[in-house]
This record gives sequence, structure tokens and C-alpha cells, in this order.
Amino acid sequence: MRRQGGWSISKSWPVEPPTGPGYDAAYIVRLTDEAGLTHDLVVEFAAPSVLTSVGYAEEIARRFWRRTQLPAHVIVDTQRDVQVVGETPDDSG
Repeated sequence: MRRQGGWSISKSWPVEPPTGPGYDAAYIVRLTDEAGLTHDLVVEFAAPSVLTSVGYAEEIARRFWRRTQLPAHVIVDTQRDVQVVGETPDDSG
């Protein structure tokens, strides 16, 4: 998804980890831009994770606000490193 304006977090909620076993928790963080466009980012935590919370998932999502392309799915590993595992296809084509 291409950035349309300033992003803000409009809603976040827990979901089952989509990658399956080996992951402790996952959250969807819904981002909304100034034009009202929304983008859902899955933030998933590898097990055994030290810290999983909706607040930490939102903190991770904020790292991507300035990117032209927002990812669809990121994984936070046990060392708290973030890896993009799902890119959002370009909407312009």
C-alpha cells in the first residue's frame, strides 16, 4: 500500500499467530491515513518471546510509518529483531 498521508493507529487486536506453532502471539495493527485509507499490519512474535503486548505491536508498527510501501506482515524474533515477511503488493498497477 502506498502512503497517502500521515498514518495513525486506529485499532489493534490480538489474533492467532498466522505462521502457527513456534509463535507466541500476534496482533493486527490497523493504520489509517489522513484520507481515511486503512492498512492492516500483522505483527507476530516468535516463541519464546520475552515481551508480547498490543502496545509493543503498535510500537513495531510505528517503525514503518515513513516507508513508501507498508508491509503486510512482520515477525519479531526472540532477540527483538524485526523481519518483514509479507510485503503489500503495489496498488498502482
